[in-house]
Amino acid sequence: MGARVSKIVEEVCGVSMKVPWSLIGLMVVGLACRPEAALGQDDLARALAGLAPVFGEATVYSRKGQEDIYEIARRYGVSASDLFNANLGDLQLGDELLLIPTERIAPLAGGEGVVVNLAERAAYLYENGQPVERYPVATGMRGWETPTGDYTIANKAKNPTWFPPEWAVEEEPVPPGPSNPLGDRWLGLSIKGYGIHATNAPWTVGRYLSHGCIRMYPEQVQELYETVKVGTPVKIVYARVVLGYRPEEGAVYMGYYPDPYRIGRAGPDSVGAQLAGCGLEWAAGLATVAKALESPRGVPMRILGSRTRVTVNGKPVEFALGPTRVGGDWLVPAGPLVEAMGAKMEMGPDYVLITRDRQRVFLSPGDPDVIANGELVRVGAAPRMAAGHPLVPLKATAMGLGSSVGWDEWADTALVWDPWELGGLGRPQGVPGGMR
Repeated sequence: MGARVSKIVEEVCGVSMKVPWSLIGLMVVGLACRPEAALGQDDLARALAGLAPVFGEATVYSRKGQEDIYEIARRYGVSASDLFNANLGDLQLGDELLLIPTERIAPLAGGEGVVVNLAERAAYLYENGQPVERYPVATGMRGWETPTGDYTIANKAKNPTWFPPEWAVEEEPVPPGPSNPLGDRWLGLSIKGYGIHATNAPWTVGRYLSHGCIRMYPEQVQELYETVKVGTPVKIVYARVVLGYRPEEGAVYMGYYPDPYRIGRAGPDSVGAQLAGCGLEWAAGLATVAKALESPRGVPMRILGSRTRVTVNGKPVEFALGPTRVGGDWLVPAGPLVEAMGAKMEMGPDYVLITRDRQRVFLSPGDPDVIANGELVRVGAAPRMAAGHPLVPLKATAMGLGSSVGWDEWADTALVWDPWELGGLGRPQGVPGGMR
């Protein structure tokens, strides 16, 4: 048994671990002097809702022959750089399947107006605090970095004239037309000399090639021009790692981007600090984070939760955070599972006690040793904490309460059959046993 659980049982129960396990199982009842913990997952739900939204759906495209990458990217409203990163730069000439990165994580949980993430080379349009559009952009090259900060749209112009700055080769103003590097739309920012504009070189979108301005595809900046007004907020950030949440899946995703300005540290520890900011540092394993950091693809990578569902006697259990596969089990928020099984949950600083009649499951976050009805059980998924709410191993917890756990491969669903809730009936005929 883990030293941590041993210490907790000895301190809270007031017994030596030399006492037989059958007696320890009875003495664990003494933990019930603590007030019953809330079964809800409100704090967890609030923490997850504080993450940036994940929106859109990834697309798979069958490239034909030597079809141009830039044309494919522009057709789908992404940049060629987006395509290269998403496909790990492995773009051959010939027939192939391409991942089109049309699923993205917004850079902020809430915002208004335009938000630009320089590391991602993308601008997002927010309305009512939610991202509604994403546009690939070109930003400043090294030495001419686009400045971060909070600005506004200061002025707008159609078919602008370009007045060359000191660094330009041109000496005379360039009128509207195909030679004008500003294209046909200009959105000037409240920082002198910088703006969002179209370009006469759309192939540069998605790259770090400008002298600080933000370039867009002509058709996209035309759309943005009609949407935003003078005074619209523009926030420019440099976020290499962004965390997002899909409530319909109950999953947390991570996006990881390059570091062209060499100012954005990104490693398991720094990502762990971001997760700690929303109470999820215990929940997401550093090995999962490290894997997502292997390459700055920009594609949302799931690091916590899943689409997998859980039913108890055929009734779905609603989790704010979907089941997370760890070792040979699934970790799930304890409260909804306990409630669905008609049990009670009590918590202390270092333990969780789940009880129903004479059945007792004692767990300690981080320790793979569980006491189930006086028996020591080594679980494949040690309990964790997520925003103050315990995540418990599904199989060990359900079986500790006298239930069986099966698996529906087609429906991607864990099936808990609980004789207690069925009025003492056994598992229905034809229901698979075991757990994958």
